[in-house]
Amino acid sequence: MGEPEEPGQSVRPRRKDAARNREALIAAGRELFDAGGLSPTLDNVARRAGVGVGTAYRHFANKYELADAVLADSFDAMLAEAERAAAHRDALAGLAAFFDAVLRPQAAKRALLDFLRSSPEGPLLPDVRTRVEACIERLLERGQAQGTIRAEITSTDIGVLMSLMTTLIDTYGRAAPDLWRRFVPLLLDGLRSGVPTPLPVPPLGRGEFLALVNGEGD
Repeated sequence: MGEPEEPGQSVRPRRKDAARNREALIAAGRELFDAGGLSPTLDNVARRAGVGVGTAYRHFANKYELADAVLADSFDAMLAEAERAAAHRDALAGLAAFFDAVLRPQAAKRALLDFLRSSPEGPLLPDVRTRVEACIERLLERGQAQGTIRAEITSTDIGVLMSLMTTLIDTYGRAAPDLWRRFVPLLLDGLRSGVPTPLPVPPLGRGEFLALVNGEGD
C-alpha cells in the first residue's frame, strides 16, 4: 500500500487548475468580446480557452457573468495605470497619461461598457469612480501648485471633459476607433495655465455633476 494522501495534497492542485481555468476563460472572453461584442456564447469562450463547456459553466452561470469578470479584470488594469499616471511628477504629462489610461479601454471595449451601463447597480462603479476621482484630484493639485494647470479648473470640469470624450467614442468609435486621440492634446492645451480666455460660467458642484452623470438632473 502507498503512503496515505495528506489532507489538502489533492485539493491544492485542483484549486490551481480551477484558478488557471478561470484565468483562461477571462482571457478568452476578453479577446472574443473585444472582437465581437457580446455575441459570442459561453460555449464559444470555452472552446477558445481550451476548457470543457462544463468547466466554463462551473465558473460562470452565463456570458453576462463572464462579461462582469472581464470588466472587473480590465478595470483593475485601467485603475493601476491611471494611478501610475497620477503619481507622475509632471502633472500635465501625468494628465495626458491619465486620459490615455481611462479612454483607451473605453474605445476598445464599447460593447462591454454598454452592458455595464445597462446594469448600473453593479459593484464596480462606485469603487472605480472613487479611485478615478482621487487620481484627478492629485493631478490637479500638483499641476496647480506647479503653475502648469489653470487655477480655476476643478475635478468636475475634468469629469465633464471625460464624459464628452466618452460621447465622442460612442458616436464615432465604430467607424474611427482612434479619433479620440486627436482631441486629447486639444483638451490638454485648454487646461494649461496662461490660456487667455476666461471661463464664462462657474463649474458644476460635485453633487450636481454626480446627479447629471446618474441621469437625475433631467
